[in-house]
Amino acid sequence: MVLVKNRWGWVVAFTTFVVCIPITGILSAFGIIFVKLQGEYPEITDLETGWIGSMAFGMFFFASPISTGLFKRFGHRKVSFIGVFFVSVGLLGSSFVPHPRMLFLTYSILFGVGANFVDNASLNLIGQYFPRKNSARATCFATMGWSVGSLALNPSVEALCESVGWRNTFRILSGLMFVIGISCVVTFAPAPVERHWKSVEANLERKKQAEHASRTEQKQTVLVYLKTFKKTFQAPGIILWFIGNVLLNLSLIFPFINMVKFMTTIGIPESRGALVLTAMGITDLIGRTGSALFGDRLPFHVVYIYPLSTAVMALGIFSLLFISSFVGMVIFASGFGLVMGIVNSMLFKACMDIFGMELLAEAWTVTLVAAGFGIMVGPSIAGTTYDLTRSFTLAFYIGGGLCALGAVLLIIIPFVQKRKHWNPKSLAVTTSSTDVSMLTDDSGEMYLIEAHVTTI
Repeated sequence: MVLVKNRWGWVVAFTTFVVCIPITGILSAFGIIFVKLQGEYPEITDLETGWIGSMAFGMFFFASPISTGLFKRFGHRKVSFIGVFFVSVGLLGSSFVPHPRMLFLTYSILFGVGANFVDNASLNLIGQYFPRKNSARATCFATMGWSVGSLALNPSVEALCESVGWRNTFRILSGLMFVIGISCVVTFAPAPVERHWKSVEANLERKKQAEHASRTEQKQTVLVYLKTFKKTFQAPGIILWFIGNVLLNLSLIFPFINMVKFMTTIGIPESRGALVLTAMGITDLIGRTGSALFGDRLPFHVVYIYPLSTAVMALGIFSLLFISSFVGMVIFASGFGLVMGIVNSMLFKACMDIFGMELLAEAWTVTLVAAGFGIMVGPSIAGTTYDLTRSFTLAFYIGGGLCALGAVLLIIIPFVQKRKHWNPKSLAVTTSSTDVSMLTDDSGEMYLIEAHVTTI
């Protein structure tokens, strides 16, 4: 057995962490832009303004079927490059719009789709580098960029908007995103192909054949892609998983879009609202850090963490009915951020464990589509109820109830799968062959081994 050092997977995890900071930080800071837009354009309603941000969040997830098909066909790095370009152009274009409604095109769609291309491709690539041991550690570390971005960008965007205005803020963020994005996605090299030759002394021609096989696997046809999606929906629990994630995300987006607005209705000024969002970012980071450290060492299945955390978040939403002070909002934001950090960082790991590596790309796409749908619809519920009642009370009842129902559906999934004796590999169409393979273990070591190749 020949041992070859290869720790590039951790490089990809680190650069994903870095590129997530500006992308998700900008998304999470829209609550600040929300108030600035309404100050400059008082004629636009809460529903319209909220939809600008919620559609961007929604497209961040909803564009996953497109990005998944593209990176399977062209590779993760090329799709991520396109995403960085879309994000930068979207932010720059947003700074020149003559009316906020134009932000639906430049910010909601162009920026949101670009953000998805980068995020979805990078996380899937990490899953390929770390399919087993260290999968939680690598993905949780990478997604810590989400909370660091929220922590860093909320006060930064507030300060920039106060000093140079929201339009110049978008221009500054556009340039920042382009420089950081290009520098990071250039590292997104493909994960080693799990193929091998019986003889370690494989000649150059055989190496070329292995490289060709790698490129062929990436260039899947649309037909194969759709067939794999069909198999994904045969997996027990996938419908419950989809509906549960829709219900959760109907409520999850409220803190980023409507929280600053809500605080102004209970007498808390905008400037202190940014501090509350910062507190949420700090505890979100703590939750993700804990998940990265202990996510692979849990004494029980990770799937149980997800519904439990969702139930706690439902209680948090209901608690907003009784909060009327700055201190109360800080306590809420701190607890909500901690649980949200655990939920978001463990979601990819939970999806991987429930539906298996064979269906990971497609199951993760289903997850993101569910999140996108919930995120796009949720803030419109909050905005509409506020426009009608001038209060967020009804929105809290609806959001907390839907979140609690989502927790119930998610906790059922492992029992459904156990009852049906479901094995993720049972849906794979396998063809066996003996070939060259460089198999990378999750500590970063690469081995030449002899094994059968399984393809979908």
